[in-house]
Amino acid sequence: MSREADYTIKGFIYQFNKTLEQVFSEPSGTEITVEGIIEDIDVMSSGFTKAIQCKYHETKEKYKPSDIAKPILQMLVHFSKNRDKDIQYILYAHFSDEIVGEKIISKIEIETILESKDKAFINYISSLKPPKNKIIEELLLKSKKSAEEIKTIAEYYSTATDLDLIIDLDEFLKPNKFKFVIGKAFDDLISDTKYLLETKSKFSKLDIEELFYPNAIQKIADKSILHNSDDRKINNTHFISELEKSKKTAISRWTKELLSYSTLLKKRRNQLKINLQKNHRLRYFLFSEDSIENFEDEIVQFITNYIETYHHKIKLHSKTPIFCFNVRNTEMIPKIESRLHQKGLVIENGIRGNDFFETDFLREPKVIITQNWREFHLRLCPYLEETTKAINSKKSDDLFLIGKQNFDKINKQDVNMEFLEVTNLNELQYLLLLTDNID
Repeated sequence: MSREADYTIKGFIYQFNKTLEQVFSEPSGTEITVEGIIEDIDVMSSGFTKAIQCKYHETKEKYKPSDIAKPILQMLVHFSKNRDKDIQYILYAHFSDEIVGEKIISKIEIETILESKDKAFINYISSLKPPKNKIIEELLLKSKKSAEEIKTIAEYYSTATDLDLIIDLDEFLKPNKFKFVIGKAFDDLISDTKYLLETKSKFSKLDIEELFYPNAIQKIADKSILHNSDDRKINNTHFISELEKSKKTAISRWTKELLSYSTLLKKRRNQLKINLQKNHRLRYFLFSEDSIENFEDEIVQFITNYIETYHHKIKLHSKTPIFCFNVRNTEMIPKIESRLHQKGLVIENGIRGNDFFETDFLREPKVIITQNWREFHLRLCPYLEETTKAINSKKSDDLFLIGKQNFDKINKQDVNMEFLEVTNLNELQYLLLLTDNID
């Protein structure tokens, strides 16, 4: 992963922690919207809204007006259209060498931002300083503009001196309307968030570290991608009680970024161990190929290790597992079957000729206990309409969803669902007790 990608993910984690800080620090009954309608975090109580935009600049020591130009312009535009509403705009931005706390931005700095020649800011500036040229007006109304049209607009704004600002900057810069806050360091914000969770709940520090804090981060992350804004709302009065309901530590791309990830893996491993130690369990594994590094190269060894550990005793291991793959190219499946055959594993795929037959796919293998022989060791299939219908028709005891995908076609009711958003199969082997090596 590139350094830029690392910083992007860290920025999201920073924003999620800031969201949690608001959830835990606001008065009871406050409504917080994740990825709010106005800004990254909308905090609403008694008709008053705090609209917080969160920025994490780990590599920048001191702020420059250009670093905050875009969020400031976005806030000014929203302010211009909502002057009758009780909204306080807060820019919460971390710069490594700035002193944490509120920082004053002068009217001159805002005016400098409004004079920016950056083409990326034209739409914002033109909303705040409408053009006095009919041609430019018409160009601005176009949903798609050519490079030449953007150049024409930019040249107009770089030379026009008679444009009027439609808002009162003094009004916007009042403390009840706008605040610029230098944000806490990444680790400090996490530490403070955990402390707030401790003070607001009866959770122990250990449970917060291994269960409730990572699950809180995951809950915010899950909310952030929902399309409907009402679904992204959190009532902070109920947030703690909702956290209490989850007894499984979230393992995902978000919790992987936490400093305690190896500890979280150990905790999740112990949680999974309870059911893994039960012999008569029907288990289905659904894999998202795109989410897992070296999937095609390593999946055969994973399945082999699983069968050798959990499905090799004729008397005790009586329920045949299903391995289902969501892959870009289904031609990969026969190749995996061939490699498994070379490892001595017999597969039932439900294919007879060119067609898939559910009854054959779901049938139980013949066994000869005295010879320690079974007809086949596992069921294997691609993630398709017909195969998911088969999976849904016979419920498993444990349903393992591996990777980022939610597998919407699968009926998850009345099964023990284990969602493991691992990025490599070694982590999965560790979680399933197939190896003691976490690296």
